[in-house]
Parts: sequence; C-alpha cells; structure tokens
Amino acid sequence: MKYPIVTLTSFGLFRARTYSVLKRPYLVVGLACYLVVALLIMLYLNKAPSFTSDMEMVLPGTGSSNSVSLDNVGQVVSQTNTPFSGGGFNPRVNYKEMLSSRGVRGRAAKKLNISLDELGQPRIKLTEQTSIISLAMSAGSSKLAQEKTFAIYESLQDELSNLRADEVLRRDRSINHVLDQYRERMNITRNAIVDFQQRSIVVSTDQMNQLVKTLSGVKEKRLYVKAETRQLQEYIYQLSEELGVSPKLAGQAFALQSDVEFRAYITELKESITQLTEYSSRWGVNHPKVKAQQKRLNFTRIAINQRSSEMYGVNSSEIFNSLNLDLNPKRAELFADLIAAYAKQKGQDSMFADLGRSVEHLGDQLKVYSREIVELERLQREFNMAEAIFTSAAARLEASKADIFASYPVLQMLTTPSYPMKQGSPKNIIAFVGAVAGFLFITFGLFVLSQRNKLIQVLLKKN
Repeated sequence: MKYPIVTLTSFGLFRARTYSVLKRPYLVVGLACYLVVALLIMLYLNKAPSFTSDMEMVLPGTGSSNSVSLDNVGQVVSQTNTPFSGGGFNPRVNYKEMLSSRGVRGRAAKKLNISLDELGQPRIKLTEQTSIISLAMSAGSSKLAQEKTFAIYESLQDELSNLRADEVLRRDRSINHVLDQYRERMNITRNAIVDFQQRSIVVSTDQMNQLVKTLSGVKEKRLYVKAETRQLQEYIYQLSEELGVSPKLAGQAFALQSDVEFRAYITELKESITQLTEYSSRWGVNHPKVKAQQKRLNFTRIAINQRSSEMYGVNSSEIFNSLNLDLNPKRAELFADLIAAYAKQKGQDSMFADLGRSVEHLGDQLKVYSREIVELERLQREFNMAEAIFTSAAARLEASKADIFASYPVLQMLTTPSYPMKQGSPKNIIAFVGAVAGFLFITFGLFVLSQRNKLIQVLLKKN
C-alpha cells in the first residue's frame, strides 16, 4: 500500500477540506465574483442621497432689421442676423462649453459660497432640430440642487453680459479711432474751402446762380428795351411823315412859340393883318391908313424873321412862319407827342447802351465765376463726401451700441429650475437590476468557461 490510512487531526481535516474545495476552482471564482457584486450593490445603496434639478433654456431664432433715414446725412441700416444663419456657427455649442467652463462654474460657486468641487459639473443636453438647451445639476438636497441650477444660469447670463460689454467697448475704441481719422479729413477739407473763399471772389455757389439769374434778367430787359425802341422809332418816323417835320424841328418850334418876344411879334402880325384887311375893304390901296398898316405888317414880318434867325439860323424864319401852332391846337398836340416820343426814344437808346455794357460786364464776371466755381464745387464735394462718411460712421456706431446681441444671442429661460421631490440616486430598482444582471453574467460566464472543452469538440465536429 503506497499511502497508508491514518487518523486525521483537526488541522489535517481542515487541510483536506481546503484541498477538496480548491479542486473546484469555478466555484471559488464564482463565489468571489458574487461577493464583489454584493459589495458594490451595498456600497451603492449606502451612498448619500442625491437630488437632481433641471431646467431648459432657449435661443430666439429670428433676427431683426432696422433702417433709419437721416436728412442731409444718409441712411443707417442696423441688422441683427438670426443666431443660426451661419452654417458653421451654432451658439448652442458655444453656450454649452461656456456652461462647463471654469469661469461660469467658479462664479456660480462664489454665489453659493461653496467650493468648485462641491458645485460639481453640470449635465448639459442639446435637443436636436431645436434651439433648446437642457441643464441639470445634482446636490445632496432638493433646495441646493435648485440653487445650483439657478446659479449656473445666472453665472452664464453674467458672463454673456460681460462679453457683450467688452465687445461694445472694443468696437467703440476701433470706430472712434476711425472717426478721428474721418474727422481730421473733414476738418482739412473745410479749411481748404475757407482758404479758397478768402482768396477768391466766389464765396458760395449761390453767387453763381444769382449772377446767372441777373445776367438772364438783364438780357431779357435789353431785348424788351430794344423792341420798345424799335416801336418808338417807327412811331416817330410815321408821325414825322404825317406832320412833315422832324422831331428836332418840332422841338425848336415849340421853343420859339414859348419865346415872349416872338409871340409878341406873332400877336402884332395877327393884328396887322386884321387891320390891313379891314382898311383894304373900306379904302383903296393908296389910302394913307392902308399904306401905314402895310408898313406895320412888313415891319412885323421882318422882326419875326430876325428873331427866328437869331435863335435857330438864317433859314429857319420861313419854316417857323409855317408852323404857327396857335392856329391849330390839334397839330400842337401831335407836335408834343412827337417830341415826347423822340425824348423817350433817346432815353431808351441810352438804357439799351447801358444794358449792353452791363451784359458785357456780367459776362466777364461770369467767366471769372465759372473758373472759380469749379474749384469751389470740387472742394465742396470733397467736404460733403468726408462729412457723409463721418456722419455715417457715427450713426453706425450709435446703431451698433443698440445691437448687443449680434455675437452673443439672447438666452431666455424656458422653464425655471425644478425642485426635485424624489432623490435621483441611489435607487433600489437600479440596485436590484444591477445585482440580477451581475449574477446572471457571472454564472453564464463560468458555465461557458467550465464547458469550453465540450463546446470546442462540438464546433470541431460541425466544421
């Protein structure tokens, strides 16, 4: 007999039982795995209770556009695009990263007077095909979980406000720098206009317009005066033909008729002719009274001729003797009209000459104005362009201040942070399901492992 039979001591009995167990390794491994699963379940169930508060936020999906027209300035257009207009830009992803950032979490922890580790990481979910952002925070109590969620939301809003303020500040600095350049350019163009106005006779384009208007008025009046003068010439010519006397002669006749001595001679001539006619009808030619009256008549005629010659020449006596206006009042009126028309014609001629000189002077002045107004208009265009650029940039600056949601769209609270009534973990159902699943997986794995030889034989036979 190779191994004799002996009586086992207590130690030997324990050793024998240990050897018998070790001969079943799958049972040992299975018990060990079951023990580990049970330990994990116990640790999960003994974990401190946790409550989860969640909320939803939404981003508006529409943009806005405003157009303002300013008199003598231009048009200002302020447009805020929709947050989702760009294909490569999604503000929800940006806000998700901001919610998880250390700055937002640190600000929220400071609001609650807790550490960053105690605050924890927020759970963020983006709902597809929507603009909704879901936020959840866990804590040891319902109230603290709700406070954490609301603190994270407020911290995000504060961070967005800071970013918008910083963007507006940087944009203002940049535009103000550009405005300074535009303002300097506008001042240079304005000073150029002032210098030109001091050196030239043209101060504004209104002078040119007024000069052109004045020149047109003078030319129009000159044409009117020319037509009126032509009319007076025809009238004087026709009246002179009818009366058989020139305007100059008619004027001299009027002047002679107004002479006292000449009119006395004319009166004497009338009386002499009357007396001579009366005496001749009574007595013969040789009667002394007729002869005396004839001498008186001859003497009067000689005196008239002498007076006419003294005033207007040797040959004027015969002409003026035939122009006795006292004998025909109507003829005297026509003479007066002829003289007045002639005088008016002379005045119109003088006016026409003066208007001609005025036209030449204004034309020369217009040539000077034309040369200088071109330079003034060029300087004015440069100033208008510089002023328009400056005012448009200033208007855009003011409009951009109102558009604070262009880069960071507004974020609205869709639902307020919930107040959890039930704890989120640990849950008995989860522990039970986990234990059952663990036991089943361990058992199945050990069974497959123990029967691996048989399974391999079966598979080989099939192949």
